[in-house]
Amino acid sequence: IIGESINMKLNFSLSIKLTLIVVFLSFVVIFTLTYINIEQESSFFEDSYSETAVAFAQALDSAIDHYDELKEQDLLQNYIVHFSEINPEILKIDINLPEDGNLKVIVSSDESSIGNNASYYNQLSFQQNSTINIPYHSSDSHTLTVITPIKIAGQKFGTYEILMSMDSTYAVFYEHMNNLIFISIIVLFFLVLSFLFLLRKIIVKPITKFKNAIKKIGEGNLSTQIKIKSKDEFGDLSLAFNQMTNDLERFRSENKEYSEKLERLIAQKDEFITQLGHDLRSPLNPLLNLIPLIKTDDSDSKDRIEIINRNVDYMRNLVSKTLELARLNSPKLEFFIDNTNLLNEINKTINQNKILFDANNFKIYNKVNEKIMVKADSLQLAELFNNLFTNAVKYSYNDEGNIIIDANDDGHFVTISVKDTGIGLTQEQTKKIFDEFYKVDESRHDFTSTGLGLPICKRIVEKHGGKIWVESYGENKGTTFYFTIPTGSKITNENISEKVDEMLNNILKQDKEKSN
Repeated sequence: IIGESINMKLNFSLSIKLTLIVVFLSFVVIFTLTYINIEQESSFFEDSYSETAVAFAQALDSAIDHYDELKEQDLLQNYIVHFSEINPEILKIDINLPEDGNLKVIVSSDESSIGNNASYYNQLSFQQNSTINIPYHSSDSHTLTVITPIKIAGQKFGTYEILMSMDSTYAVFYEHMNNLIFISIIVLFFLVLSFLFLLRKIIVKPITKFKNAIKKIGEGNLSTQIKIKSKDEFGDLSLAFNQMTNDLERFRSENKEYSEKLERLIAQKDEFITQLGHDLRSPLNPLLNLIPLIKTDDSDSKDRIEIINRNVDYMRNLVSKTLELARLNSPKLEFFIDNTNLLNEINKTINQNKILFDANNFKIYNKVNEKIMVKADSLQLAELFNNLFTNAVKYSYNDEGNIIIDANDDGHFVTISVKDTGIGLTQEQTKKIFDEFYKVDESRHDFTSTGLGLPICKRIVEKHGGKIWVESYGENKGTTFYFTIPTGSKITNENISEKVDEMLNNILKQDKEKSN
């Protein structure tokens, strides 16, 4: 009874979760469609009322024969009163004419407005010779102010400002929308009931069977079988599940043999990658030595050979990087960790890349404190900085830039930053930058980037027990790579004496062994 109660609770919880998702999505769809409908209808209403107001303005233009009639306020007052009576949705009409450089209300259906300065929008409509619509919506009022130029005999003399009420139209529209929402809720209610029924029958019950079967397998009963007769994905899944349990039962008896076979396959895989790299690199080296000799020939094939040379060089670089990455992934690889002065190692790498920096107008700022020591393999550390420097130059902005190196020692780890002023990274690119074979700008660097430099950097840092990450403020805003390396011992006179004594003892020991 307790087991059945738990199953019913689990089934009910799953049904509720999926039902809530359906209800939520349905409400989102209804709300979105309603909102879109309101926006479209509002735009349609505003356009319709605007066209009506412009038509009244044109009728007023036709009623006024010439410019002199604009000076007869009584006549204009009769005109606007007449037009207001024709259409009760017109709440107010103002006629605005220039006076002392500004538009002023000369005639209005609201006498208190006469003599006031016209609004900024009237000035704008008069200057641009265009119609301006100003809608206003509140909980109990919907109006549209239409401002359009006065045109008599093709010339503009002022503006009409016509205030129209859209309340009657919106009242009908909201009534229609309320009916539509009510019908949608009723349909949604029946949809949820139907969904719950089908959910429990088609999905929840089969999932419960799988859950119980998995529990039995966890208890060690690998012969568990599931019986689902439906000809759908659950039926196919049950067949696959039953086949899996049969395989598990068989593999359990062959577990020892299977493990040994798996280890042999992994070893063969590593050996294959290594051998493949050597087999590819061997024929590439003579090609690279031969092609520069052919390039000196002034024949028509010079351009083609240049392309071959570029591709072969790219292949060699790719093979070398692949081998390096495979070597770093090997659990058998050991680093020669020793106390290393960080500033000296960085300066060595900077000097090695001096030609690259000078050729690309790069300035290097090394702000690392000379006393900072790290526990690192100096060769791997140099490879790490080489990759980061090459990367900064390769993805420079406007073919020049700066590289700033800094470090902070917290007593346990040294956090090193390499900041450049290059093309930067998007947020999506920062998530993929350390993936193997990922290239930030493949269109510019097809033959200069293998997409393995930064994954190699990541392996080197992780092998040292640190971590690496990247930050960027966006495209053309530069990139900063951060990584951590364990802190080394500080150099003192006692350390130096101990090192010298150790070296002398090793030399004496080696001489003694040779003598023997």
